[in-house]
Amino acid sequence: MVIAAGTNATVPAALPPCAKARLTLLVTRADTEELNVVNTTTALVLRAIQTVGPPAVLRYLNRGVEPARAVVVHDLATEVESLPMVRITTVYDKLCSETAVEEEVAADEDFTKAARRIAARPRDAVLFAGVSPDRAAACARALRNAGHRGARVAGEHVLGAPFLAVGEDWRIGTGYTDASADSRTKAFAAAFRACHERAPGPWAAEAYDAVRFAAHGLASVGDSGRSALRSELLRRPWQGITRLMSFDAASQYFGVENDSGGFLFRVTGGAARFVTRADDIGKKT
Repeated sequence: MVIAAGTNATVPAALPPCAKARLTLLVTRADTEELNVVNTTTALVLRAIQTVGPPAVLRYLNRGVEPARAVVVHDLATEVESLPMVRITTVYDKLCSETAVEEEVAADEDFTKAARRIAARPRDAVLFAGVSPDRAAACARALRNAGHRGARVAGEHVLGAPFLAVGEDWRIGTGYTDASADSRTKAFAAAFRACHERAPGPWAAEAYDAVRFAAHGLASVGDSGRSALRSELLRRPWQGITRLMSFDAASQYFGVENDSGGFLFRVTGGAARFVTRADDIGKKT
């Protein structure tokens, strides 16, 4: 059993050797199309990846904001990485808005012209389909300067210093929670602080769940050996503190319908602050 808590730059390299050694690989953080081949490897991805879209962003637009119209800004500077989010919102029609319009912005172009077109309808929602913090920052500045006043959302990859400095009031969908702010992970956060004398950072609670999920699988297979472990983990859902570990039987993708492991943050005061779990967006209290 291997738990991969690394990034897109390192985790895909672990797929072939783990498959060759028949070692189950649990992926907690990485989010890349290279992981779409999990059903032909020994890996399981314990999060929603770009191919199925960020659950919190989609639910925020569909259940929270409910805009009459949404504009998807496709940043061609990161075209390959950005395309999955464009597809999920346009081709696969995962937005409930009356119209989803795609604004393509070339790699050598700024966002001024696109922002002016968008601001002609200032209450339209904007989804930035890109992964670069610098480009997201440029888009945020252009929309602000053009007078756009609607909802603005993006995925977790834009959360770098350039974007945080200018992305006030943007909502960001992530695959990790703030363990200290999320009611379902506060006990974990308290235990972490007691042990390490600091607050847990992003992905700490998710890594904790991955270890517990692995232990659950190992206890279930008994003497059956490593070849049975992945099948056992796929067989039935397991409840963690951050999400329900469940997988589609055919694709073996992580399930996102219930307790999706998606979280919504809001950029305020130069930092991203936890708002809610994706599954709680739009619930009546």
